[in-house]
Amino acid sequence: MRITSFTTAILLAVSSAASADDLISSLTSIGDARSWATVSVLLGLVLVVTFSTLIGVRRSHKKMDSKVLEIERELLKHQKTEMILKEAHEDLELKVRDRTADLEMSYQKLNDVREALGSARVRLQSLARVDELTGIANRKQFDETLNIEIKRNIRAQRPVSLILAEMDFFDHYRRSYGRERADQALKKVADAVSRTFKRAPDVVARYDDQSFAVILPATEVRDAMRFAERLRLVVYQLCVPHSESEASDRLTVSVGLATMQPDKLYKAADLLAAAGRALDAAQQNRNSVEYDAIRSEPVSA
Repeated sequence: MRITSFTTAILLAVSSAASADDLISSLTSIGDARSWATVSVLLGLVLVVTFSTLIGVRRSHKKMDSKVLEIERELLKHQKTEMILKEAHEDLELKVRDRTADLEMSYQKLNDVREALGSARVRLQSLARVDELTGIANRKQFDETLNIEIKRNIRAQRPVSLILAEMDFFDHYRRSYGRERADQALKKVADAVSRTFKRAPDVVARYDDQSFAVILPATEVRDAMRFAERLRLVVYQLCVPHSESEASDRLTVSVGLATMQPDKLYKAADLLAAAGRALDAAQQNRNSVEYDAIRSEPVSA
């Protein structure tokens, strides 16, 4: 019992001592010399416990330092991964922008090509309906327009007149003056005829090698005769020399015309046939105008 109390006193002295001198002073006051053996043992135990504790703390610190180092390594690895991912993302964004720009450029080029093809198609369609030499409507355009105008004016109960004009003795002109001069004469006549018929619905076309046709929608016989005479006079006043002509000293045209009335339905071929007969009659005298009526039976509605 005494040893236990003595031991307790020593432990209290150790724990309460602020310095080594305080510890010695406290221990000296505890007991006699016989007790110092016990003190030595206890101090040894205290030192052992203290060193053991220090060793444990040091090991704990080492483990903690190792854990911190491991965490730092993982964090560094994570940061490197994030950096790699960021660089990859930026590189991908750059590639996407470049690819988008390339696609936009390709799309624009494709649109340009489409527009060019569309324009070329329109030009080709236009050229397919235009006489290459004179620049006026060709025979194909004339045939299509005549059918359309006949149907349109019949529905509107309006007459349609047709003029056919052929250049007199033009084969003689070509042989005498050459093909180049003949082409120039054709262009000049075509231009004069186009200037004569300026109304919006009128259509001037090259009918064949040396003749022209004029479609006159909503035009009665009397007005058509006046227009036909004007055409003949315009060509005459061009004063294109034609020494091989048997009709005049200049280039002239013979003109035939016909009119389809809205009260009877005829085919385009019927109107053409009537205008053709009128042209044949005009060519008997040359440099003249003739009219002929449609002789075919009307088409049933």
